[in-house]
Amino acid sequence: MQAEILEGTVETVDTNQAWLAHRLEAVRKFLKSAVVIDNEPLLRETVEAAANEGAIKPLEDSDDGMGGAHLSVVLKSPTSVPELSEVSVGVDDHPLDVRAISDAFVDAGIACAFVLPDNKVSDDDSKVNRALAAAKISDIVVIDWYLKPKSASLTLKVLELLAKSDVDESGRMRLICVYTGQTITDDIFSDMKRALIAGGVSLSDMGGKKFYAKNGHCLIMALNKAEVSSMQLPSTLVEAFTHLADGLIPAFSLAAVGAIRKNIHHMVTRFDRNLDSSYIANRLITNPPGDVAELMRELLVAECDNAIGLEAVADEFLDIPAIEKWLDFNKDSLCVTEYETKKQGANVKVKIDFETLLGVLRNGVNDKEMIVGDKDVRDFPEYRRNKVTEALAGSVAKAMSAENDFSRLVAFRREAFGSTKLSANDGWLPSLTTGTVLKIGGDKDARFFMCLTPACDMLRLKEPRNFVFLEGVAQPKPYNFVVKDSGGEAISLFFDKKSPSISTFVFAPDESTQRVRASKAEDKQSFKFCETGGVEFLWLGEIRYGRAASEMSSLASNWMRIGILDSEYLRISAKGHFKFGV
Repeated sequence: MQAEILEGTVETVDTNQAWLAHRLEAVRKFLKSAVVIDNEPLLRETVEAAANEGAIKPLEDSDDGMGGAHLSVVLKSPTSVPELSEVSVGVDDHPLDVRAISDAFVDAGIACAFVLPDNKVSDDDSKVNRALAAAKISDIVVIDWYLKPKSASLTLKVLELLAKSDVDESGRMRLICVYTGQTITDDIFSDMKRALIAGGVSLSDMGGKKFYAKNGHCLIMALNKAEVSSMQLPSTLVEAFTHLADGLIPAFSLAAVGAIRKNIHHMVTRFDRNLDSSYIANRLITNPPGDVAELMRELLVAECDNAIGLEAVADEFLDIPAIEKWLDFNKDSLCVTEYETKKQGANVKVKIDFETLLGVLRNGVNDKEMIVGDKDVRDFPEYRRNKVTEALAGSVAKAMSAENDFSRLVAFRREAFGSTKLSANDGWLPSLTTGTVLKIGGDKDARFFMCLTPACDMLRLKEPRNFVFLEGVAQPKPYNFVVKDSGGEAISLFFDKKSPSISTFVFAPDESTQRVRASKAEDKQSFKFCETGGVEFLWLGEIRYGRAASEMSSLASNWMRIGILDSEYLRISAKGHFKFGV
C-alpha cells in the first residue's frame, strides 16, 4: 500500500512539473522587458565598500527621477560580493543591488530598465509620470513600496494609474511585483489591491500563494528583499508569470507573440521604402483604392503567420504532446460522460473518460466512429460529439460557455461588447461592411441583422444607397452564431439561409471617408449606425470576411438550385452508393 501511495505521488509531481515546464517555455518565449522602480539603488562595488565600512549608503548621484543616474560608469568588478542581507543595514535602508538584478534579468533573456527616483527631488508628479511611462511598455513591473522615505503614496498612485491604462488597453497582460525591504503584511497587500481597483482592475487572491492575486490579464504579488535576493528575483517572477499562462491556448498565444517579437525586425525589413512608389501607384490606379491598403495589412499579417510557422509554435504548443500534458495535469477535473448507441440491435452505453480521450487524441475519429485503440472502435454519431466538450470542461454549463467563447473568437473579427480591443484613441469608428452585425429594438423586441452587401460596393460612396441584410433570430437552438449584447449576455442567433428573411436599409456615407461610418452612442462606450429614415442600429461587431463570404455563398447556392437535369441513377451512382454484382 505504501509503495502505491509513493508511486502515485511521484506521478503527480512529474505531471505537475511537466505542465509547469510547458508553460515556462511559453513564458520565456514571450517575456522581453521589465522595469525596476526603486529610490535606493546600489552597485555591487558600493555594497562591498559599505560592507568594509560597516554601513550602506545609497549612490550619491544626480538622478532626475527618471533613472538618469550615471550607472553605466565602468568599475572594476569585485571577485566576491556579499549579498545585501549579509551587510549591516540601517532600519529604514532597503537598498537595491542594481548590477545583480540587471545581470539576473539578462541571464533570463529579459531586457531590464531602471527608474530611480531621487529622494532629494520634491516633484512627486514627475516621479509618478516617469515611472508610469516606463511601466506601461514593460511586461514585468517591479516597484518598491516606499518610493520616498516612509511613504507608499507614490507607489499606490503608480499602481492606480497603471491599472487605468491597462483597462483602457482592453486588459493588457502584465505582472506587477512590489519588491520591498518592509515586512509584508495583509494591510500592505490590501492597499496594493485597492489601488488597482481604483484604476478599474479587480483581482482575486490565489489559493496557496501568500500575497498573490490575479485576474485574466494581471498578476500582482509582493516579495521581501531579504527573502528573495536580487539574483533570485527574475526567475521567481518568470515562474510567477506562468499563472497567466495556465492553459493550453494561453501558452500557445504567448509563444506565438514571442515568435513575432523575435522576428519583428526581420519582418520590418521586408517592408522597406523601395515599395513606397509601387504601393502608391497601385493605390492610385485601383478602384476601389482602399483594397490596396487592406492588401498591405494582409501581407503584414502573413509575415506574422510566417514567423509563427518558422518557430514551429503550433507544433510545440498545440499538438499531441502538449495536449497529453494538459490532460495529465487536468485529469482530476475531467468529468465522465456517456451516451447510448445501438450495437447489433442492442442499446450500449459508450463512456468518455480520461483513457478514452487519450486514445482518441492518439488515433482520431472518422465520420461515424471514435478510434480509441487498435481493437477499440466505438460508434460516435455527430449529435453525440458534444459529450467530448462536456468531459473536458467538467460540466455542461462550462462546456456551453467554452464553446460559445470559441465560436465568437472564430466568427468575429471585432466585437462591440466582447474582448476585442476596439481603438487606441477616441477617433476610431466602425464602418459598415460585409459581415457587420447590427441590432434594433430592446431585449423583448430585438431584431438582428447581418450585412451581406459586398465590401467593394461600400467604398467611394457619393450618396445614400441601399444595403442588403440577412435577418437572424435569437433562439437557444438551432443557432449558428453567438454574439455578446450590451449587457455582456451571450445571445445565440440563427441566420436561416434556406428560408431567409432579407431586408434593405438606406445609409448615407461620411463625406470625408466616403464610407458609411458609425457614431458614438450616448453612453460613449458603444456605437450606432443611423439609417436615413431615422432608425438607429446598435453595432454588435464584424464577422470575419471569409465567414461572411461563406454565408453569402451558402445563401446564393440555395437560391441557385435547379430542378432535375440529370439521371437520378447517375446522381446516386456518383455518391458510390451502388454495389454492382452484389
